[in-house]
Amino acid sequence: MIKTYLLAFLVAFVFIFGSCGKKEIVKPNAKFIGTYQVKDVWGSSKPELGSGSLEYVITIKPSGDSAVIIDNINKTLNGVTAKVQGDSLLIDKQSAKSTSGSTYDVDAETGVLTGKNLKVNFAYNDLDRSNLIGYVVLTMDGVKDSTTSAK
Repeated sequence: MIKTYLLAFLVAFVFIFGSCGKKEIVKPNAKFIGTYQVKDVWGSSKPELGSGSLEYVITIKPSGDSAVIIDNINKTLNGVTAKVQGDSLLIDKQSAKSTSGSTYDVDAETGVLTGKNLKVNFAYNDLDRSNLIGYVVLTMDGVKDSTTSAK
């Protein structure tokens, strides 16, 4: 009889504590990872460039657990890093390369993710370099591609 109680206790113990395995830890940047269909409205300080709007795809990939790398901003810049803080992206002042290899200065800006909708304010320039584009300011609105996800 003691063996029966002991066996029942052992089986219950295994089921209770065996199901308490490792819980999946979601990294702070996971919600941002993926591709986004975006539209931006931009303007340049150079009158000959003027302003306009573009539609394109950006890619956001992880950089550690709490930062991301954004590629293809304004169909031009790659490797822009941003820190993740809750639903916000914090872009620090930095330099980034264009698809053609030119270097641009990126201003400190912010973005926010609400559900699948991403909105980012962004500014970059080449004023201290060739001054071909001047100072470019844009607002980017995007929707996350539902086929991409990360943990």
